[in-house]
Amino acid sequence: MATEQKTDPRTTQGDTDGSGDVAHYARKEDVTRAAIEGGLVTALCGAKFQPVRDPTRFPVCRPCARLLDQLDNRSFS
Repeated sequence: MATEQKTDPRTTQGDTDGSGDVAHYARKEDVTRAAIEGGLVTALCGAKFQPVRDPTRFPVCRPCARLLDQLDNRSFS
């Protein structure tokens, strides 16, 4: 008699936080503080995230990129 083995996949806290799996832009001071002390950072686009993952592994958040571009263009106008 053969027995069938069923598995129940379990998810664990990985290095993605589910907020679109993108890298956000935020103030360097806020990212540094949150990385050391813990807590959330508010990105340019308004998303809150914990800086606990390698941002080079993810595409850049489009709203953050647009806002950063607008800020850069204003400072040189």
